[in-house]
Amino acid sequence: MKTRIITKKFTLTDDVRDWIEKKLSKLDKFFDDNAEMTVCFSRRHDKEMVEITIRAGGLLFRGEDGGETFANAIDSAVDSLERQIRKNKTKLGRRIRENAFQK
Repeated sequence: MKTRIITKKFTLTDDVRDWIEKKLSKLDKFFDDNAEMTVCFSRRHDKEMVEITIRAGGLLFRGEDGGETFANAIDSAVDSLERQIRKNKTKLGRRIRENAFQK
């Protein structure tokens, strides 16, 4: 999966960037190499905000969360995205199985 990291009004160090990519690699198992992930970090009203958008095969998954630190925000955003992906994967699989034997 291609990952693009965007920061607003600050810069990330290489250590933090590597840690973020390690946390986001948890989502790689759901998508092939054509998927694109955009991660945007910003600060709003004394909160650290993280927005994660994944585009893959006509599907769009988006998670946004804020916290006192970027670590807390990214953890909850990744958990939210993982729930969305699992829910959608199950729903699509069920729909395919139900219609498989109808003529």
